[in-house]
Amino acid sequence: MQTITKLYALSKRNVILRYKNSIIGFFWGFIKPLLYLLIFIVVFSSQFSSTKNYVLYATSGLIGWFFFSNVTAQSIAAIVNSAGLIKSVKLPVILFPFSELMSELFNFLLTIFVFLIVMYWFGITYSIQLFALIPAALLFAAFSLGVILCLSALNVFFRDIGILWNTLLPALFYLTPIAYPEKLIPEKFKLVITINPIYQFIRCFRTILYESSLPAREIWVQCGVLSGASLIVGLLVFNRLKNQFISTI
Repeated sequence: MQTITKLYALSKRNVILRYKNSIIGFFWGFIKPLLYLLIFIVVFSSQFSSTKNYVLYATSGLIGWFFFSNVTAQSIAAIVNSAGLIKSVKLPVILFPFSELMSELFNFLLTIFVFLIVMYWFGITYSIQLFALIPAALLFAAFSLGVILCLSALNVFFRDIGILWNTLLPALFYLTPIAYPEKLIPEKFKLVITINPIYQFIRCFRTILYESSLPAREIWVQCGVLSGASLIVGLLVFNRLKNQFISTI
């Protein structure tokens, strides 16, 4: 119970610090995807006119992508930035990257809620299938937690990790069919796209939001396996390195 209380306190602290002295606060979480969506509409909508309801197609991918990119970019330095607390307060170190995930998950759920309202004007179908967003979001959160445990632990020893990851994120964005339809991917490159783990989660969100249906069992299994594998690897790396954190930071 104490651990949950501490996790809540750290998550609340992250949200407050993130938007401290910000005029519109957490609404920035909605503005950034909306700006990207506006760019997609202006630049790509005419090129992909054959895609039915392109606005909803792009939005269903953007929502998931921004959660992943935000939580990983912000969590890389979770341990380094909290060096003072880690050294002075007896807390499980894993709570620091975990709290970053929880605060971003809160923003993610708010973003989904707002976009579900906004997308009414762009033809989204409200149905019972939308409740499938809950397990989809939890699986994506588990996958993201595994990634940030690895990144935050490695960043303690190699500070280039943060720079490298932020450099790779744009490439990963364009390797994921978010702004463009999957059918445009040449056959010889489809393997590169399908082995991209982010693609599987985006496909899950897109099935629910864009196609208004439940993802096939195959999609759930793939997302579940990816989440489990990411979490296991992340925990192994983090636990292997955590005893050296204090002496390094």
